Amino acid sequence: MDTPTDLWLMRPADTAWEADRRLRGSTDLPATEDSLRELRATVAALDAGPDVLYHAPDEAAAESARVVASRFACGCRPLPELRDPDLGLLEGLRMEDFERRFESRAFEWADSPLTVEPPEGEPFADARARLLDAFAAILARHEGGRVGLVLHPFALACVRDALARGDGRALWARVDGRAWCTRHALPAGSAALLGD
Repeated sequence: MDTPTDLWLMRPADTAWEADRRLRGSTDLPATEDSLRELRATVAALDAGPDVLYHAPDEAAAESARVVASRFACGCRPLPELRDPDLGLLEGLRMEDFERRFESRAFEWADSPLTVEPPEGEPFADARARLLDAFAAILARHEGGRVGLVLHPFALACVRDALARGDGRALWARVDGRAWCTRHALPAGSAALLGD
C-alpha cells in the first residue's frame, strides 16, 4: 500500500498592504509584527508539521516559513515559481479604488479570475500554470512525505482549486474565510493528476 503525502498549505503573515486591503501581487514586503505574533501563537498550537517547507521568495513568506520551520525543525526553501503574479499597474491599489476605477476588470477578477491580464503584469492563467507545475514537481519529489507550502492568496487558491479538481472559476472561494493552515492527505500519484 502506498503512503499518502501529508501536505500543509499555509498563508504567510499579513503585510501592511493586506491590512490596508491593497492589491499586493508580487511586491516584496515584510510581515507586520502583529500578524507574525498571531502566526507564532497559531503555530505553537499545532501538534504536527512538515519535514520540508517551500515558500514564495518574498520577505513575508520567508519570515512566516521561518516561524513554522523553527517550530517543527524542518528544512525551509524559497522557490521563485511559488510567487503570486505581478499585478503590474494594479500593485498597491486599495481594493475599493480598484473596484471603482476599473469596474469591468474588477468584475472579471471576481467572476472569472483566470481571464485577468493585469496591465504590465502577468496573466493569471500563466501564473496558475507556473504555480501548478512547481506544485506538481514538489509533490513528485516528496511523494509519501510530509511537505508544507507557504503561499500568498492567489497561489494558495490555485493549489487548493487544483486539489479540488476545479476549473478556476471559484478561485477566491478557496481562500476567503479559510483557516491560515489546512492539512491534506494526498494519495500516491497525486502529482500526475495535476496536469491540465
